[in-house]
Amino acid sequence: MSRVVAFIAALVALAPLAVTASEEDCIQLAFIRPRPPQVIATDARALMNDVNAVRVRRGLVTLAEDEGLSQFALQVANQMAVRHYFGHTDPNGVTFQDRLRAAGFGRRFFAENMAFDQDEEHAHAAFLHSADHYANIVDPHSRKIGVAVVSAGDGEVFFVEEFAD
Repeated sequence: MSRVVAFIAALVALAPLAVTASEEDCIQLAFIRPRPPQVIATDARALMNDVNAVRVRRGLVTLAEDEGLSQFALQVANQMAVRHYFGHTDPNGVTFQDRLRAAGFGRRFFAENMAFDQDEEHAHAAFLHSADHYANIVDPHSRKIGVAVVSAGDGEVFFVEEFAD
């Protein structure tokens, strides 16, 4: 079984991946070059700037950074790195909506993008080439954004974008 997990992790590491997963999807990962999770703040800032640049090109308002959403995104990215999984639902079946309720968010609109990719440029490109992720980026209901980027190994990086009204 571990060979299968390692093979899937190798495929994920070699190809850009932006999940268009359903709430039930959870992919177990075996990192190829693991290390303790490290926050990459410069990539989080770059990803946020790239999102706002896309919105400006579409004639939409830029999103304001929300510290609470960024902390929420960081918790998600860290959990995936520590627990070696990727998906909107964790291995215990806790969903995006479950996490929102537990965090006490009371907004009407929320969306989440996540990618497991080699760097910020590839992750952002993957988001733009996925209809569902792109729709979250340009959704006119969004007013706030939180972003986190966490590395679990060389080229094994989690990117999480949280959007809210």
